Amino acid sequence: MKNILVTGVSSGMGKAVAQLLVKEGYFVYGIYNTGKEEAEKLKNKLKNIEMFQCDFSNRKNTEALIQKLGKFRFKGIVNSAGVFIDVDLNNFDMKVWEKTFEINLNAPLLLIEGLKENLEKDASIVNISSTDGMIGSFSGMAYSASKAALINITQSLANILAPKKIRTNAIAPGWIGGGMGAPKELLKEVASLNPLKRVGTYEEIAQVVSFLLSDKSSYINGTTITVDGGDMSTNYILRKEAEM
Repeated sequence: MKNILVTGVSSGMGKAVAQLLVKEGYFVYGIYNTGKEEAEKLKNKLKNIEMFQCDFSNRKNTEALIQKLGKFRFKGIVNSAGVFIDVDLNNFDMKVWEKTFEINLNAPLLLIEGLKENLEKDASIVNISSTDGMIGSFSGMAYSASKAALINITQSLANILAPKKIRTNAIAPGWIGGGMGAPKELLKEVASLNPLKRVGTYEEIAQVVSFLLSDKSSYINGTTITVDGGDMSTNYILRKEAEM
């Protein structure tokens, strides 16, 4: 059975990814921070999953987790955990900036670096970025900057790890699920402007993750796949939200 490490499994994309991968025959090592009750429910529901709690905003916790995982072999890593905290030039807070980068960028990099010798040949790494990492953000500068950096290190790692037969790719979701806590009215407006007239689902992101982990994507490396329904509205929506 192939082992896959998935972060952020207590909700959203990470949860959908864990559920699909177990269904497809993988054994998932799931990482969560908050949402302990949801994580326990998921563990009771799924047969082939093991859970670990870790607060990625604390570097020592991340390093301790890597030590715990050091005894396992992995066929893949899915870095799905992330945080969005409003921060712009009008309410800039360096502590928010640092926390966001620690969770969204540093933790994925530390996990990959710390577990690179635990990855099997032909392993696959999938980093969950965002379309915000390509176009910026009015209300979430730290989030968009960290996601842009994640796309960049994905490209670097794709080159660095390729000689080990390890592929590294990213996914840039647009508006998905609950929009990371966005108001329902905002999501309705987003959906109305999308060519497909809806926001995406967590399950749709999970399907792309599954593809990138599989041999079906064996010649895809260093790529960021945009999953946004062809959305062209994000900058308009974010500007409107910032002006509210």
